[in-house]
Amino acid sequence: MENKDEILLAIRAARKDLKDGRTFRAEEMLALLEGMANCLDKEHIIRSKCINCDNYAKSFFPLEGDFHVVDKHEYCHSKKISLQNLNWQKIGCCTEYSDRSQKEMETLADSIVKEDLEPAFAKRKLYDRAKFASYKVTFNIHKDAGKVCIEFGHKSGKEFIAADMKLCVLRRLDPGIEPEAAKKIAQVMEEEPVVFVEASEQSRRQLDIDYVLEYVAQKRKMNIVYL
Repeated sequence: MENKDEILLAIRAARKDLKDGRTFRAEEMLALLEGMANCLDKEHIIRSKCINCDNYAKSFFPLEGDFHVVDKHEYCHSKKISLQNLNWQKIGCCTEYSDRSQKEMETLADSIVKEDLEPAFAKRKLYDRAKFASYKVTFNIHKDAGKVCIEFGHKSGKEFIAADMKLCVLRRLDPGIEPEAAKKIAQVMEEEPVVFVEASEQSRRQLDIDYVLEYVAQKRKMNIVYL
């Protein structure tokens, strides 16, 4: 069923149930929903609300160790079924939504960059093999559902050029993480966020980064995983 059809049917059912008892405020709300029916999309609601929800169910693994078998949309925390099988109304009406943890991770990533990484790499250079030149290390924060990644790189004018190194703060296993990487992360994942590092050994040696990251993990009381 099309999203707009779901909405229109719900509005008609509400008008039928309310009958003569509806107030002008209720009528305004019904008219507003009816007018927005063509604009609302269930996938958009899932992306903007459910995926960042702190109450969102943990990744569902059908069998122990099957880290690659993960439902892309995972499961609703209250309905215990796939988000794909919920209609827009049940998702939209959920009152348990919160994105506090996601915002806390974003704040944590900002703090790591400003307080730890920028001072530690202030005098270090990152070599760009494509341009045969060394540049001052800069950082870019990329936000995604369930995690926040700090990319290492340099600036070329206003453009950020990412290197083959990034530091990610993760609070739950997500679809898209490679099975072997997911196994390593799962071994150390507890209540606190986990930091995982994606970088070649050559890049790590070039920047002498390991001791800085170990310091960050210890200071922030997070476990760290090198992938």
